Amino acid sequence: MSGERWRRSPTPGLVLLLAVAGISSASILVRLSEAPPLSIAFFRLAYAAVLHVVICLATRQRLGDLRADTLVYSIVAGLCLAAHFGLWITSLAYTTVAASTVLVTFHPMFTAVGAHFFLKEPIGPGTLLAMTVGVGGTVVIAFGGGIGAGRALLGDGLALAGAVAMSAYLLFGRRVRRTVGTLPYATIVYTVAAAGIALASVIGEVPIAGHGPREHLLFFGLAVIPTLCGHTLLNWALAHVRATGVSIAVLGEPVAATILAWLILREIPHGHQIIGGGIVLFALTMHLSRIRRATEKGGAVQ
Repeated sequence: MSGERWRRSPTPGLVLLLAVAGISSASILVRLSEAPPLSIAFFRLAYAAVLHVVICLATRQRLGDLRADTLVYSIVAGLCLAAHFGLWITSLAYTTVAASTVLVTFHPMFTAVGAHFFLKEPIGPGTLLAMTVGVGGTVVIAFGGGIGAGRALLGDGLALAGAVAMSAYLLFGRRVRRTVGTLPYATIVYTVAAAGIALASVIGEVPIAGHGPREHLLFFGLAVIPTLCGHTLLNWALAHVRATGVSIAVLGEPVAATILAWLILREIPHGHQIIGGGIVLFALTMHLSRIRRATEKGGAVQ
């Protein structure tokens, strides 16, 4: 796959930009919800799974053509996604949108190491530079005002654990997307993830049902905007951009989420968050420009 040619439109860079815009709305919708974290995670994934089943049926996508190994990888990816959503959504109950979204996107380092050993994908100097600058920006955002304490520290820890789960999700997704279409893969992943959250709620004796129309409207919004128009586009990009490259692009999420939190939730960003956000945007622009140039030349980003 390292010598893969990109022949389709839209370009991977544009898709990644749209995906980041989509997933950046998630923290705001979660904050607007009054439901418990596991309920939010479950219904977001359940609605997303149903939507993808409908789309697969409408477009005549086949779900039963996966090999045994790709099916196993897809299931593991779904469980990783369940862990990611469960940990991250819970973190928002303890820490700020800015801190949570920054720490949960602190996954390029984990992804780069995993891609090297699991996928045998080397990291080119341009990707390494963009990753270093981007992660440096997230450090400024997260720790420029000091490390949280008490409940905030717990939320920060949950978000960071969610980053590890996200990294694993991207790595398994990259492996599967080499041979499996976007919609079949996303349908399996979201279904497994929803089932994983449901199982966690049963084991933890945490009820997830019993919510009103307003909450279900927010759940559906989470399924459509940050999941269908966010994560599914990330899954599309995994067939065209290496896992580390997709992981770097997602660093744009905390910047957009912080802006949305400022406009909608009145969480005013601090100076260090603005400076760190600028650094992240610079790294993201540099990374997406490299993807665009590689696309125009018919090559892959190293």
